[in-house]
Amino acid sequence: MKLRFATLAVTLGAALLAVATLAGRADAQVQICNNTGFATTSGTTACNGTANPVTATATVRGGARLTLDQIFGSAASGLTVAFGDVDAQCLSTPGAGISCAVDGSGNFATWYGDIQFSVKLTGVGATTAKLTGVRPAAGSIPAGQLMDGVSGGNPATAYPVSPSTAADLRTAIGSGNTTVTRAFGLRVLNADAAGAWSGNAVYSLVIE
Repeated sequence: MKLRFATLAVTLGAALLAVATLAGRADAQVQICNNTGFATTSGTTACNGTANPVTATATVRGGARLTLDQIFGSAASGLTVAFGDVDAQCLSTPGAGISCAVDGSGNFATWYGDIQFSVKLTGVGATTAKLTGVRPAAGSIPAGQLMDGVSGGNPATAYPVSPSTAADLRTAIGSGNTTVTRAFGLRVLNADAAGAWSGNAVYSLVIE
């Protein structure tokens, strides 16, 4: 009886191994062309596959990527733009890549520097996109005091606060790789109380 069980186990194991081997094989073959009796002179087409070409297929998809590359001239290591100590009269020493300008009225100062974005856009043909910016909420930075402007300049345009429409920071961005640099700043008023400030800006790529 033990011998019969052993024989059965061996037979069953061999059968399972055979099934597993067959399941793992990739023997499917599709003929492209076949011919016999052809000449062996140079240039003779021994087998013509015109009737059965191999077809390549794919689905081209649109792709968009927006990254923050630089903050105040240094490679970005995160999404926090740290201004350090700021005041309404440029009394503190600006950090690297940051400038401070007191308004002619003497009522406020703007602390600012450049931030650089990288845009990758593909699969949209001749269609273009725009980079937009908006504040989802004022946070502890007062409304109207987180500023945007032209690269290298003193930013004078406040980011809108949601639900207001996002500001267009760069339009007509075409396919490929595009670098966008904007001035990013804080406006500090004489009337602002001392304390920690924090606020967000949301950037998006919008098809035009």
